[in-house]
Amino acid sequence: MDTYPLLLALFDLLPPLAFLVGAVYYTCTTRLLCSAGQARMATVGGALVFLGGFLKALWKLLYTTGTADITWMSEVQFLLAAPGFLALMITAIAVAREGRAAQATPLMAMATWKIPFLAVMTLAAMGLNGILTYACFRRGQRAAAAAFIVSFLCLVAMGAMASSEQTLARQWTEEITNATGQVAFAIGSLRLYHYALARGLRSPGWREIWKPT
Repeated sequence: MDTYPLLLALFDLLPPLAFLVGAVYYTCTTRLLCSAGQARMATVGGALVFLGGFLKALWKLLYTTGTADITWMSEVQFLLAAPGFLALMITAIAVAREGRAAQATPLMAMATWKIPFLAVMTLAAMGLNGILTYACFRRGQRAAAAAFIVSFLCLVAMGAMASSEQTLARQWTEEITNATGQVAFAIGSLRLYHYALARGLRSPGWREIWKPT
């Protein structure tokens, strides 16, 4: 479609903002359960994913309102989100292993150059939610695990809809699914963070996360 309803463009801002909330809590949890180094990696990964999604949503809003059509803002999402989700998945392995050193495992209707980035982004995002689900079940945090499962299923649904014709109804479906998944990720991250605090661990400040070890 050539145009987007303003309401859809505004709604498109919700998923990256919801993800940002989850990423903040997830980073703090990583610092509590693992190390400052893992927390820094989670911070960078979360920032890349958020920036990619937010820039695309901002482009849609600017385009819809006739303010500007800054094409690179809509194209850069995969370049940022792919390494971002990969970094988050690596830190999730450390969370699942109680902070022991983790080894990274390398894991449509669009421009050809986007396909590898989409593959990495999708697999890493699924890996992130899958590993966190396992970590939560191990700790008896069933509500958090259920939230990460919902986030995982929303990713699967988004992948299934990726090659479909982009009608207005389909775009609304995709955005609602994406928003649901990101809100679920935020809820799961929040509950996992509260679990870490309940163990008597002190919540770190951002200066502590970036302080050299």
